[in-house]
Amino acid sequence: MLRLLLLSVALSLTPTFGYPRLPPQLLDPLISQKLLATANLARGASPTSYPQYTTRDTGAWLLFGADTWTSGFLPATLYALAERAACCPGSMSGTTNAQWLELARASGSGEIPLETRTSVGHDVGFLSFPFVDELTV
Repeated sequence: MLRLLLLSVALSLTPTFGYPRLPPQLLDPLISQKLLATANLARGASPTSYPQYTTRDTGAWLLFGADTWTSGFLPATLYALAERAACCPGSMSGTTNAQWLELARASGSGEIPLETRTSVGHDVGFLSFPFVDELTV
């Protein structure tokens, strides 16, 4: 919530203090559209599937199970979009904070079994991103 407040203040004070305006691409609705499509793709495949990288030829996401070091990134990004929906709703293509929270929680739930056992030997902190984000809601 504190990050949300600070972002709102920064957005409102930027022109007042002579700082350059934020680039319009930063709040482009296409960002939320693409992430919504990615979240729905992962959720449709399996609640425990996470995008890791795209193919070179078609740009299609390759999905992996929760027991990979990158699985915390999608849920954490969805939590960030929930914050963005609260402070900049016009950039969210009609989606709401509640919808992004629901997606984030559903996506993060695939990592719950990793609390007791994981084969990830490095970067395990990334797996905790969604759980830390949930504490701030």
